[in-house]
Amino acid sequence: MTLMTRAAICAEVAVAMVFISMSAARLTVASAAELLAPAAPRMPWPKTMNAVVGHVVVLPLPESISRVVVGDQKVADYRLISRTELYVLGKSVGTTNFLLWRQNGPPVSLIIKVGADLDPLAESLKTALPSEQDIELMMASSSVVLRGSVADVGAADAALQLAQAYTRQLNRYLASSGGAAPSASSAGASGQSQVINLLRIRDAQQVMLDVRIAEVSKSLLDKLGLQVKAAGGGDLSWNILSNFLGAGGSAGAGLLFSNGNAIDLKAEKQDGLVRILAEPTIVAMSGQEGSFLVGGKVYIPITQSVGTGGTAVTLQEREFGVGLKFVPTVLEGGRISLKVAPEVSEISKESVSASSPSGTTLLPAFTTRRVSTTVQLLDGQSLVIGGLVRNNTTANRNAFPVLGELPILGALFRSNQFVADLTELVVVVRARLVQATEAAPSLPTDSVLPPTRREFFLENRLQGTKPAGGRNANP
Repeated sequence: MTLMTRAAICAEVAVAMVFISMSAARLTVASAAELLAPAAPRMPWPKTMNAVVGHVVVLPLPESISRVVVGDQKVADYRLISRTELYVLGKSVGTTNFLLWRQNGPPVSLIIKVGADLDPLAESLKTALPSEQDIELMMASSSVVLRGSVADVGAADAALQLAQAYTRQLNRYLASSGGAAPSASSAGASGQSQVINLLRIRDAQQVMLDVRIAEVSKSLLDKLGLQVKAAGGGDLSWNILSNFLGAGGSAGAGLLFSNGNAIDLKAEKQDGLVRILAEPTIVAMSGQEGSFLVGGKVYIPITQSVGTGGTAVTLQEREFGVGLKFVPTVLEGGRISLKVAPEVSEISKESVSASSPSGTTLLPAFTTRRVSTTVQLLDGQSLVIGGLVRNNTTANRNAFPVLGELPILGALFRSNQFVADLTELVVVVRARLVQATEAAPSLPTDSVLPPTRREFFLENRLQGTKPAGGRNANP
């Protein structure tokens, strides 16, 4: 080895020794800094943990544990992956706790809250109702809670139906997977998850319904009958009675002879016209029912048996007149879904007889015309319900056998009755969106003033006149 080679090797060894010395010095300084630096804060033990049914969560622990005990394995289960990692599986909706034993310390309690996965329901709501962005979902006492606001009742019903379908699927999953069903006290009487609807309608609107009910009833009655009464020379008397049933009120003409013979001719003709017109107006909130009735009430006695073997008479209330029931629902675009049921009823001229142990009772009969339908209208549009026509025709003939069938003289031995009843009902419905007004409307009684004594006694007036001063003061 030459002198130059030895010198180079010595130089390289010297440089290496210098680097080693510097590295050792840096390590010594770093170790001293680490010893002097404050210790890193220890991760605290968690108090609660949220899990989802059918989902797995890995929980890191700040210390090593040696044993785990579960309060209710039907709600949640675990698996210890390592001494500092815990695998948690949600099995059913509810709450339980884990008791964790630390190696150097007392055990720690961890509350596990298991809820349902609401993300699929949220996606369904966004897909079905893209314009409704204010719907919120949450779990409360094992039930799905809908809260927030929607545009109309239709959107609220759609959201409720989607939530109910989700809870049915959730209950089937819990039943098939062996998870515990929610308790009946927290999830309804059926012991399953329910839906709590807290949705409200934004800018709930009011609907005013103008209804015009017009009915025309025509009746025609024709009667004709003959009664002949004759007496013989002795004690024998005979008569031919051909008058019609219920002859009261019929017009008649008769001949009465001195020997007691009589001939009576009875005839009747009636023409009737009845006109009913009602124009009820009622206002109701969207989705709420409104009702209207102009008429009266009657009380019908009903006999009922009691426990002691006797009978008791109770009164049943029956309303009649012009009535209206409707449920408006305001939809998007100013459309109004309207469920309307007008009714016109009256007491019939014919009564119904009812037999009871105390005798026979005549009960009132009612003639009712009722319509029920559901339509959609725009604001201000009208719906006409017509075609409610009733045409009743009755013809009766009472005749004496054989003699009433004769061609010409048979008219003397028979009576005829013809009744025709024609009724037509038309209902016009108009729906409008209305709002409350700040100005006080005028009343029909504003222009009606009581008369003064002078106007009442001297001028024979039943209504006073408004003086120039603006008031009518009685002296």
